[in-house]
Formats: sequence, structure tokens, C-alpha cells
Amino acid sequence: MKKRSFLKSIILLIGSLPLKLFSYEDHEIISFSHGVASGDPTDSHIILWTKISKISKNEIVIKWQISTDIDFKDIVVSGSEKTNFDDNFTIKVDAEIPRELNGKKIFYRFSYGETHSRVGITSTLPSSDIASDIDKYNIAFCSCSNYPAGFFNSYKEIAKNDDIDLVLHLGDYIYEYGENVYPAEGSEQMGRIVDPKHEIVSLDDYRRRYALYRSDDDLQDLHASKPMIVVWDDHEFTNNTWKNGAQNHSKNEGKFEDRVLNAIKAYYEWMPIRENNDKSKIWRDFKVGNLFQLLMLDTRYLYRDKQLNINTYMNDGIVNKEQYRNDLNKERSLLGSEQQEWIKDKVSKNFRWSIFGQQLLIGPKYLPKLFRDFESGELPNYIKNIIDLAGAKLPYNTDQWDGYPNEREQFYRNIEASQSSVILAGDSHDSWLSNLYDNGDNFVGIEIGAPSVTSPNSIDTFGEKISIVEDAFIQENRDLKWSNGKNKGYVQLTISNEKIDAKYHYVSTVKSKKYEALQPIEFTIDHNQPLKSLN
Repeated sequence: MKKRSFLKSIILLIGSLPLKLFSYEDHEIISFSHGVASGDPTDSHIILWTKISKISKNEIVIKWQISTDIDFKDIVVSGSEKTNFDDNFTIKVDAEIPRELNGKKIFYRFSYGETHSRVGITSTLPSSDIASDIDKYNIAFCSCSNYPAGFFNSYKEIAKNDDIDLVLHLGDYIYEYGENVYPAEGSEQMGRIVDPKHEIVSLDDYRRRYALYRSDDDLQDLHASKPMIVVWDDHEFTNNTWKNGAQNHSKNEGKFEDRVLNAIKAYYEWMPIRENNDKSKIWRDFKVGNLFQLLMLDTRYLYRDKQLNINTYMNDGIVNKEQYRNDLNKERSLLGSEQQEWIKDKVSKNFRWSIFGQQLLIGPKYLPKLFRDFESGELPNYIKNIIDLAGAKLPYNTDQWDGYPNEREQFYRNIEASQSSVILAGDSHDSWLSNLYDNGDNFVGIEIGAPSVTSPNSIDTFGEKISIVEDAFIQENRDLKWSNGKNKGYVQLTISNEKIDAKYHYVSTVKSKKYEALQPIEFTIDHNQPLKSLN
């Protein structure tokens, strides 16, 4: 999509527009203090979102408008929606956009009386007749935005990047922990204290945590400047969630099923996502003409069997490797048969690229033998406990696809119809670039792993030894071509017919609002070709 340089000045202008307060006859106090957002674009529709801050429990009617200009002199679509206490006074509109505006930037806002929200910018996806003329299309993707871990400087950078047409958030949009848990220190000095201060469990807890995140100026600017497509990961529920429980859920926190219902209700209230009748089924697909299809998957919750616990295979620090390997290779669900069949039906050779947005690292990742040479004090506890796996060519993180190898092979079979597959991953906090092969050593596609927005990554664990750790992972894992555990940021994909240019954008720090945007690290992914050596 051709760059529109005028957007930079528009975004700056939008950021300066006041959020006006209005006192109504029944003494309600109305504002749009959590900003606006758009998401789940198709070639004809777009979800528009806002939230009303008010003090009464009365139902309220909010008007919305879409215009071709920022001053709203040319309003092309408008309407009104009701919201109430049960919806947490959030509003979502599935707006139909006139065909002549397909793929073009449009402006939207909400209003109540004389009070207007800030202005948002969004666009539908180009349809096939328009997409055939596209030189390129730009996607940014990111994950793991832990509020108390630092400032959302990467969100600010995405919002400022005029080249980006669409943003994918691959999960861990919020974190569930109470204060001073993860990370354990530093949030007070930065003024990034969580609300509520306890771990979130109830519906009100989850709502308050989303409200905290959406009070952040940089996140508000990101949502107001670009459409976003989202999926959840574990921390939108609680750490290491699976279908019937989670590592970070205990009996004294009530029924896990109730916690899940609370988390899902709050998620759909606060995120610009189109709703199905069954809200637990979050997978869905999008397409930009014949250039690419995008399938957003759920590898986290609905059909996932419980992760294997490596500690149960330990005896005096030694892993029972034979039993561990046997249990890994048993049939265990991650995507589930329903979602696997959906993927098989959707993947098509009609698209130059098939892109999969999902949560987990899919390529094998083995613990480097190098860790055996470290002093005990140089290793985090999670590696100390499994040091016997270092150099053993056995998975060490069973929460990732490595813990579900048969499900991975089934997924690879189900995407065989793709012309060229690219699997995006979040969750790990580090950056990764890998070739993917099935058990028969057939090339499947490319894995691109996103860094965290703020969450701690490998440099926070290994400090000055991070470079040798990165190199050791590449040497230990034949399919891994590049890794970066030093920096936090996001990934930009410039998609064209013959290649995808991948740029890793990093910021110099997340511990201060004063930062520098680092020089991007760039790679080229050729159509249906494995990556060559990147060293």
C-alpha cells in the first residue's frame, strides 16, 4: 500500500485533541477517557470501539460517525448504539464502509451530546480487485506488554510508523499478576503500579486491569492510529492456561471455569474484536486480495491439554529421558480437531502467502549444552532445575509447540496447500527467525518470533553473557537462523508477491519515557524458500 506521508501530521494533531467533559441533565458525567480503537477489518466492515466513563447505571445511547476528512465535513456513515452497566459501558460497532473507500484511510469518532471522543484513523482491507494493484502491504506484530515492567515505547513507535497498515497483537496484552510479582521491583519508581493491586480473578478485576492499560497514552495512540487484529494468550487468563486449569490458578481463587468466563467477557468488552456466538472460539481469517491470507489461531485455551511437567521426570537432577520422550510423543491436543479441520479448509493456493498469527514458538528449541559450563549462580532457577536437558536434544519448554509434537505435525500437514507459509509467534519475549521442517525434513515455512513490548527477556536473565547465549541457541538448533534476546520492540512485515521484508524494530529502553529508536535489523524472506545462513 502506498505510503501516505500526511498521516504523520494528522496523528500528531489527533493526539492533541481534547477529551471534552459534558454534564448532562441527570447529572451523569460523560467522557471518552479510554480512547477509541478499531479492529478485525474485512474488505467491507470494520469494528469501531470506545468506552464511556460515567457514574450512573442508566442505559446510554452513543452516536458514531465515519468521515473521509478529519474535520468531519464529509460524513459517509453514521449511527448510534446503546450501552449499559452490564457491558461495562463499552461500545462496539461493526460498521459497513462504502465500497469506494475500500482500503483507504478513514476517520471515525463517537459522541454524546456535545461531547466527542478523540478521532481515530482506520481502514478496511483491500479487496481482490484493488489488492491486485498493491505494491506491498505492511503489518506490524507484537506481544507481551507487561504494564509494570516498563513503558510502552514500542507502541508509540508503531503509532508513528506511517508505513504500517495493520497491527497484530499476538497475546499477553495484559498480565494478571498483583503488584511486585512480575516483575518484582521497579514499577513504583516508574509510576507503573497495577490496578487492582491484587491478582485479578473476578470480572471487576479484569475490567479494572484493562482500564489501567487503556489509560496509557501510547497504547491509546496506537489504537487510534491503526486497525488491530488480536488473539489472547495465557495472561489474558492466567499464566500457562490450558483448557481445564492453569499453573497460576489455585483452589482458593475459586472455580477455574468462572475465572475463564470473567476473563473472556472482559476481553470482548475491551478489545476491538468481532464477536461470535461462541466467544471461546477466537480463531478467524482475513485476506488481502490474493496477496495473502491471515489465519489467527488459538493455541492457548479451548482445546489445549495440560502441559507436561518436566519435574515429574526428575530424580536427583537427572531426567528420565526415555519416559519423557515417550510421553511427549503421545497424542495430546493443542489446536484441537475442530480448529485443525478449519485450518485445513481455509488454507488455499489462491494466495501468494499464508500467514498464521498465533501465540507460541513452533520450531524446535533445545537447551544449549553451553549452560553446563555456567556457574550455578549465573542460571535462573528454571534452567538449574532442568540442566540435565542441556545438549540432550529434548524440548525444555513444554508450554510451547515443543510440548505437542504430534499436533505440530498434523498442523504442518494441514497447511500443505499453502504456496508459502509464515508462522508468527509471540509469548517468548525474545526475537527468533527459523526455518521449519516436518519430521520428514520437508521444508514447511518460516517462523518469525516477536520480542516483548516490555516483559523481561533473556538480557534481563543473562546480562552481559547474552551474546554467547544467543550464539549457543543457534548452534544447538539447526533450524534457528537468528535470535535476539537483548532488545524489546516489534516486528514489521512488508509483504509483496515475491518476498517479505522483515524488520525488527527495537527501542533503547523501556524503563524511561526518554528512549531512542534503534536501527532496525532487516531480513528478506523469499517466496517458498528457506532462509539461508544469516551469520
